[in-house]
Amino acid sequence: MTWVSGSKLFLLCVFVLVGATSVQAQTVTQQTYKGTPHDEVQKSMMRRDWNNALWITEEYLQEQPRDPQMRFWRARLLEQLKRNDEAFDTYLELSREYPELAEVQNNLGVMLAAQGRMDEARQAFENALRNNPDYAIAHENLGDILMHLAQRSYDKAIRLRGADKSLKQKTTALQPALQLTLNPP
Repeated sequence: MTWVSGSKLFLLCVFVLVGATSVQAQTVTQQTYKGTPHDEVQKSMMRRDWNNALWITEEYLQEQPRDPQMRFWRARLLEQLKRNDEAFDTYLELSREYPELAEVQNNLGVMLAAQGRMDEARQAFENALRNNPDYAIAHENLGDILMHLAQRSYDKAIRLRGADKSLKQKTTALQPALQLTLNPP
């Protein structure tokens, strides 16, 4: 067994600690400088650099075309760039391939509602909640859709039998809440 004197042991410990620290620092620096494509997309999205984030997603998807997270981000970015038809198609594909993804179902529902397709939007929000019962935004969106569906039913009742006092009160009371749901997603 070899014994190391106190000063030699101290120097050996300092060398090991300095070496370990420099390795860790190098790793952190490399991660900060260039992360995974997913990290880079998130950084660009945080900077609201939609075009760069979309470019990164599309480059990545050429190599990994089935990555659901990257495809979801692509759809969100297309929405930001007002390319709604492409975003809708992406959400629709994702919802068919990965029906368990609540966020996809929710965003598809928002786009369906914006198109006035309330019954399909309701179904998408219900799918989202079936997959994630604690998804607060999907609950709120479903509530908004249900108000619109209620208005549609009241309107049909008025057409079929005329507006009585009770029906007029309901439609009047519903109007302020419906106005709150008209904000774009």
